[in-house]
Amino acid sequence: MAGAAIAAIVVGTTVSAYGTMKQGQNANMIAKRNAEIMERNATTAQQNAEFNAKLQERDDRRRRSQQQASLQSSGMEIYDGTNLIGFASQEWSDEINAELIRRGGANTAANLRMQAGVTAAEGQAAQSGAMLSAGGSLLTGLGSAGVSYQKMNA
Repeated sequence: MAGAAIAAIVVGTTVSAYGTMKQGQNANMIAKRNAEIMERNATTAQQNAEFNAKLQERDDRRRRSQQQASLQSSGMEIYDGTNLIGFASQEWSDEINAELIRRGGANTAANLRMQAGVTAAEGQAAQSGAMLSAGGSLLTGLGSAGVSYQKMNA
């Protein structure tokens, strides 16, 4: 009967350690997958920002062209004096706005990439922790089995 108890301790400890190791591996696998998704989201954010900036630039060019046509049709000189300054200022503002859109996308992408790195590191840490915990369980179980064996033979 004592032999069966010792065997149960060893088997139970082994199963527990295996479960702990699998839990750590699964946590790492899930973290890696989440990190991959964050990387793809980062790329998408940057691409979306570039697309939106190009749309903004196109719309701004159209608006400025319409303003120029309107002024020219009314007989005003657009490349002289105040009109020239106004158009130059508007073009500069439009370029800044498009660049802000790009920068926002780049910042979002950088944040997502940093989160992906942290998530991947958390998964690796979970797996390492699970391996240590499993090792500890094995040692504890084997120690307990050894003590039981020694008592049985005493």
